[in-house]
Parts: sequence; C-alpha cells; structure tokens
Amino acid sequence: MKEIAKVNRSSGRAQAIQLELTMRVGQGGPIASAELISHPSGLARLEIRGYRGRVDRYLLSGADLMAAKGGRPIERPQPMLQPFFLLQPSSETTLRAALETFGVQSEWIGLAPCGDQDCFVIGDPRLAAPLPMSEGESAGEALDVLDDPLQIHSVDAGPLRDERDENEEADTAEFGDGSGEDAALAGPTLRLPESESIPRLWVDTKELQVRRIDRGSGVFVVFGPMKSFEKIKVPAWIEIHDPGEKTVRFEVDRAVAVNAPPQAFSRKWLLAPTGPPAPEPASVPIPVGNGANSEM
Repeated sequence: MKEIAKVNRSSGRAQAIQLELTMRVGQGGPIASAELISHPSGLARLEIRGYRGRVDRYLLSGADLMAAKGGRPIERPQPMLQPFFLLQPSSETTLRAALETFGVQSEWIGLAPCGDQDCFVIGDPRLAAPLPMSEGESAGEALDVLDDPLQIHSVDAGPLRDERDENEEADTAEFGDGSGEDAALAGPTLRLPESESIPRLWVDTKELQVRRIDRGSGVFVVFGPMKSFEKIKVPAWIEIHDPGEKTVRFEVDRAVAVNAPPQAFSRKWLLAPTGPPAPEPASVPIPVGNGANSEM
C-alpha cells in the first residue's frame, strides 16, 4: 500500500489534475468532448459537452454522486463519473481511507491475472492468500482463483469490449436521451457480502499502477496503459462498464495540473447555466437516428 501511494506521487497524480477527454459509446465514433477535474481529497467533477449542444455535469464527493443536464438536476444519474481520485492518494493512510469510502476492505490483498499481467487485488477475501490448512484438509481443497475479468469476462458484469456486438450503435438509455460460487468460497473466517459484487481495486504487480476499480453496484472501470503528459502519468483511456448498458469510453487527450479549491466542486457549478456546444471534431461522422444520442 505504501508503494502504491509512492507510485501515485511519482506519477504526478497526487495533486488536482484536469483531463481533457473524448467520449465514445459502444463501437461508435466520438459523440462528445469532456473535462474531468479530480482532486486527491476525494472530490471530482465531469462536464460532458455533446457536439449537438447537450451539456451534462457530474459531481462526486466521496461516494456521493450528483448530476445535472442543461443546469437541471438528474434524479438518477448514470455512473459516468467514477472515483479517478483512487489513483491519487499520496500516503498509505490516505489510500486506505479512500478505499474504505467505497467499501474496499484493504486488509485483503490477493493475486489474480489481469489481461497479460498479474494484479494485486485489494478487497476480495476470495483471492487473498489462503489461511493455513487445518488437520485433515487436503491441498486439493484449495480454492481456485477467479477467471481473468480483464481478458475473458467480468464475474459480475458480462462480456468485455472485444466480445460485444461490433454493430451496436453509440447510444445509451440515459446519456443518449449467496450464489453457488459464494457458498463454496465462504468459510467461517471469510465474511463475504450478500451481493456478488465486491468492491475491489486492481493494481498491476509490475508498475503498481491501478488497472481496474470494481464497485459494489456491479459497475466497474478499466484503465488503459499509462500515458505521459510531461510530468503527469495517467491512463490513456478510461472505460466504464455498467451491466446491461453499452460501454462508455473516455480517451485522454491532455492532462495538466490545476488549482482546484473546494468551491470548484460546488452545487453552484453543477447547476450553473451552460455555454455554447462543443466544436465538432473534423471528419468524424455524427451518429444519426431516432434515439436521444442523435441530439448530442
């Protein structure tokens, strides 16, 4: 945990940073530009500007998410803004506190494959180092690790990007407009949640960079390879996987350090009037259809 915090510092993320993003949904082309500002204290805000005038804003304070469309509150916001600030804590203490906010039990640290690498998995007792075997227990009764959720499928959320229908349209419903396994894994010393979705943080064993965040809701976020913007190192892209919905992908175009005081993450900003639509990227077709995404 100390080394992960050290990597956050050396990557230039232990400060308020601003990411300029391009948004895609499913296999479609760009449909919006976005700006994410994230503070290591647990504050973040996201503004998404559609190329046809729509503006959505999201505000995250710890685990509390609020959103507005065109300056009007959204009662049930989509999970567009995820806790990027879990990549920013600069000490073991602040990292553990941030994880605890999202229900990640940091005392459990195990290993599992993640893509073409291995990852430390923080928060899942099923993957943690096994306890000493009791008398009469054979080695054959040891638990198998879970399937690789970054390469094959998510335990909780179905197929990943390369297994989806290549013809799906860039459209989402809102922005476009004890299993048997748990019963087998549970033991007297492992207190698993009733839900199959376990909050977890995946960190690769080679560079100690965060690869994935699992939420208790079943939503999970996958981070691309690290990309450097001068002294700041951030994921090249961010993918949000929500069960039953098309994958949302934010590609990082730029990252800079910014001065972001607490008032920058206020409800006043969330509900403020929005400006003109974002400029359309050159030579990029805009999705056309009857869905709400056609109005972006």
